[in-house]
Amino acid sequence: MASARCVYCDATLQPNSMYCVECGQLIPQQPLRPPVPAQFARPREQAAAPRTDAPPAARPASVEPVPLPRTLPWQQQAAREAAPAPVATQTAAPIERVELAFSTGQRVVVTGAAVIGRKPADTALAMGVRAVEVEDDTRSVSRVHLFLEVADGVVLIGDAGSANGSRLERGGAVTPLEAAGTRVPAAVGDTVWLGDLSFELRSA
Repeated sequence: MASARCVYCDATLQPNSMYCVECGQLIPQQPLRPPVPAQFARPREQAAAPRTDAPPAARPASVEPVPLPRTLPWQQQAAREAAPAPVATQTAAPIERVELAFSTGQRVVVTGAAVIGRKPADTALAMGVRAVEVEDDTRSVSRVHLFLEVADGVVLIGDAGSANGSRLERGGAVTPLEAAGTRVPAAVGDTVWLGDLSFELRSA
């Protein structure tokens, strides 16, 4: 192994010596890095300058905003065309009186409550309501057949315990009324059956 030499005076150093015996300089514990030859050294400005041959940093591609659903122009147009027009709701006027247009040709206007039948006078008198006597040669209508009442803007009808029953027809559908049961609402345009006869509710 070659003997260590002083980096300052080139004198031979004693093993494990901390100072050079010739020049008295402190001996570095780590060998000094030899200087870089001049032909390989780069100017300080050149070393600090960025490399021109390096590929340019990739820039993130601009991302176009994605349109939200149903916001494209043609979608908005289609939505406007497909949207149903608002339906104008019209509140029905309260009913104060109705006309009973019987199938026999009889016409009766009723306001308030009434008892309808072939001979309803006694029952109507006892109840304090109007009696509507029906002309019936077939005798399918009972003496006291139907109760009818116009109250609070609506029409209510109910069977009075008739022998042949009562029915409410609306839009082609016929609904039997419960014998001597609860009164049900009826509307203008409905047809009410009393045995073999009927009458249509009309505005009066």
